[in-house]
Parts: sequence; structure tokens; C-alpha cells
Amino acid sequence: MKKISKVLLIAFALVNVSAISANAGEGEATYAVVDSSGVVTNVIVCQASVCGSSGSWNGTMPSDSPWAGQKLVLQVPAHPETGKNQGSVIGTPENPVKYDAQAQVFTQGSASTPVPVRNSETVDNTTLVATIHSDVVTFGPDKFVNGQMQFTPLVTSNTGATIFATDGLTKEMATFETPKTRAQLQAAIANKLIIIQKYLHRYYALLDGWIID
Repeated sequence: MKKISKVLLIAFALVNVSAISANAGEGEATYAVVDSSGVVTNVIVCQASVCGSSGSWNGTMPSDSPWAGQKLVLQVPAHPETGKNQGSVIGTPENPVKYDAQAQVFTQGSASTPVPVRNSETVDNTTLVATIHSDVVTFGPDKFVNGQMQFTPLVTSNTGATIFATDGLTKEMATFETPKTRAQLQAAIANKLIIIQKYLHRYYALLDGWIID
């Protein structure tokens, strides 16, 4: 049995979530409230007929709100079947979420406040974990899959990674300071890390974006 999970290694603080009523039957999506510098200052549960770019608020917070004039950007879509809200992502004052209007993606992290991404998978009785030590991640409504946000690490020539395997009482780990090719990974663990070597092909998927193709 295989079970893959992706975890963003940072705690998110939900500052203030409001629910906006609109037409019955509409999906309850999450919209980020974005200030003029691109920082997400709040998130609200809202419907497209109100918060959407062609909604009654014209894609901006109304003048009688504390966030008057700030832009509204869809962050997490409503559940495709139930229409219910599926959550939100909002940062902290020390590590805010930002919106890149040109690229149309949300970002978080920096060199001083890095945001590593951990991907894990269970194969039979073996747990495989790969952590990409990224400084910055990107995400958006199109990356929300099966009830979970898929964070994409921005990988540079200095982005490291750690791979870890657990099979019963046996544990193995390898750390790399820079991105590697498949051949370089194979050479680094050959005849040294038996479990990791056995499932190396699975680590290629867990390290997607970090592996040099």
C-alpha cells in the first residue's frame, strides 16, 4: 500500500476568517486579502458572486471594512462536490504569505525565514521521507488537490535535501547540500544505504523539482 503526503514545515496562524453570505448553492471558497505591497493580510470565506473579479465587490474589499480597497484573490477553491470551504493559508508577521500578481501565485519564505517542504510515502511497512530545504515555496488554487495544498519549492543551486527511511527498527538517512542528478544520488548511496537504495526510484518522485533532470 502506498500513501503519499506533502507537508509544509511551518506553522500557519489564522488571523481572522469571515464568512460572506451570498446566493444559496454557490461554493464557499477562500479569498486572500492582499495589500498594495502584495502581503496577504487576511483571508475570508466568500463566494464568487461577491468576492470574484466580476462579483459585486469587483475583486476588492468594500470601503466599510478594515481592509478597504485591498485586492481579493482566490486562494483555495470550494470543494467541487459539496461546495464547502476547504481551508486557507495565511502566514505570520515574521513570515508572511505574499501574492505575486505577475506570476499569479502565492509565495512564502526567504533566506532568513526558510520554508522547507517534506514529502513522505509509505510503501508496505517502510516509510520514506524526503525534505527539500527550500527558502521559498509557491502555491495557488490550482495546486489544491484532494483536500491538500501542494507547495512547490523554489530550488536554487544551493538548495539542499535530506532523505530518510524507516523499516521497523532500521533507519537510514542521507543529506545533500545541493541538487543532484539521479546518477549522483545512486553513486552516493550505493552499497551504503540498503533501504534507501531499494526504494530510490520512489525518492525521485518525492524529490520532484529538486532532482536535476
